[in-house]
Amino acid sequence: MFFRYEAKLPDKAIILDFYKKMGWNDFLRLSAEQLLTAMKQSFYSIYVYDGANLVGTGRVVSDGVINAYICGIGVLPQYRNKGIGTEIAKRLTGHCTSYKLHVQLICEDDLTLYYSKMGFEKFAAGMKYKMCGDRAAPE
Repeated sequence: MFFRYEAKLPDKAIILDFYKKMGWNDFLRLSAEQLLTAMKQSFYSIYVYDGANLVGTGRVVSDGVINAYICGIGVLPQYRNKGIGTEIAKRLTGHCTSYKLHVQLICEDDLTLYYSKMGFEKFAAGMKYKMCGDRAAPE
């Protein structure tokens, strides 16, 4: 199978559809416009396609000088275990290290072994403000 990796921003409807398919928007409850804004404001993003279908993505939030935070790595369930997530992480970290940024990643506990195989190591406890995510559903 051949997958196409691009940094070009997809249409906002495609991004919203992907976030819905991943179940992420059940939690985030963002509009298509809000998701598009988040993608536009990212330091770097990767979008993975099978033909015209968006099947994976990942992005970096960064100040461009010191720190880079990898987030939003996701692959649709039917496309997992094909090396897509690994390739996304490789491309994101490669882009960041070319700027000599300190690359950080927060992931769920059950994914730490997966990311440790890519050179990540535990170094701190991740925390989030408990009020994060309290949004009204998009109109």
